[in-house]
Amino acid sequence: MGRNKKLRIRIESLQQRITDHQIKIALERQRETPNVSLIRHWAVEIKAWEQTIEQVTRRLKKGKRHD
Repeated sequence: MGRNKKLRIRIESLQQRITDHQIKIALERQRETPNVSLIRHWAVEIKAWEQTIEQVTRRLKKGKRHD
């Protein structure tokens, strides 16, 4: 598998994890007593994954000789 394909698969995987965590956050907020620390934890993970997506996207663009 080529480098660009691996990077695109990585981005798709991270986007799916972000979506899953957003659903978890929404469901947790609907509870009578939401676990705020759990919501915060998921939000931190989402932020980290978004930063990783940005980095991987830059690598993908560099691989295609873009600036």
